[in-house]
Order: sequence, then C-alpha cells, then structure tokens
Amino acid sequence: MIVAIVGVLGTLASMVITQALSQRARLREVEQVERVRVAEQRAPAELRKVDQLRSCYVQLNAHDRHYRDAMLAYAYALKLGAAGTEAVEVSSARRAQRDARDEAQMIASEEVLTVENRVNIQLTFAYRLLMEVASEPEPSARLTQLDEVIGLLDPVIEKLEHVQALMRVELGVAQELPAWYDP
Repeated sequence: MIVAIVGVLGTLASMVITQALSQRARLREVEQVERVRVAEQRAPAELRKVDQLRSCYVQLNAHDRHYRDAMLAYAYALKLGAAGTEAVEVSSARRAQRDARDEAQMIASEEVLTVENRVNIQLTFAYRLLMEVASEPEPSARLTQLDEVIGLLDPVIEKLEHVQALMRVELGVAQELPAWYDP
C-alpha cells in the first residue's frame, strides 16, 4: 500500500513540477517577446529624434549663414549707395534665423547652444551696428562703420564651422571633433 501511495504521489508531484517549469518557461518567453517589442518601438522613436535633431541643425546652420550673408550683402550695397532689396532680405533672414534658434533651444544640446550663442551674439551686434549705419546721413562716417560691420561678419564663418563640427559629432556623422576645433 505504501508503494502505491508513493507511486501516486510521485506521479502527481511530477505533473505539478512539470506544470511549474512549463509556466516559468512561458513567462520567460513572454518577457523576451515584450523586450523585443519595446526595442522595436524604441528604435523608430530614436530614429525620429535623430532625424528631428538633424533637421533642426540643418535649419539652424543654414539660417545663421543666410543671415550673415544677407547682412554682408546689405553692408556692401550700402557702401555702393544702392541698398534697396537687401534691407528686406536682412529682415527676412533675421526672422528665419530667430525661428530656427527658437526651435533649436527646445531640442539642441547645451554644448551646441553654447557655441552657437557666440555666433548669434556676433550676428546681433553686427545687425545693430548695420541698422545704425543705414540711418547714418553722413557718407564718410557710414563707410567707416560699414568696414566695422564687415569686419564683424567675416569671422562668423569660422565660428559657424565650429558649431557645425560639434553638430556633426552629436549626430554621429563624425566620430570626434577636428583638430582645429577650439570651443
């Protein structure tokens, strides 16, 4: 009788143990499927974030350059005494640059914003001086101030190259900053 009881208990215990092991295996399988699903959802979100950052950086870089170029064209037109459409272009470029900066301040890294802020400060200072020059009635005083504006705008390109180098590293386009980079 004891042998029969042990046999029945052994059979029942093996079923319970088999069922527990089976449930544990299914639980691990469900967890693995969930991890894969989360990873698959995360990858497109990360790609969208990188694409959004890339688009933001392209716009910021392009608008900074355009703003600088528009002011430079306006300064040279003022030097020649024929500044008509250039003033409108500067105003339009300034608004576009400001909008690009507003977007960048929401998603760009602190490092990029810090370096780009140096560009913006120089562009803002050049803009103020350019607007003063545009209202200057004395042609000889205007020429001296225009040379100062041009002198402010020329080195902006080098600063923009520093911003661009940092952006490229952040986007993974470049692995490291170039040797000439100097924050």
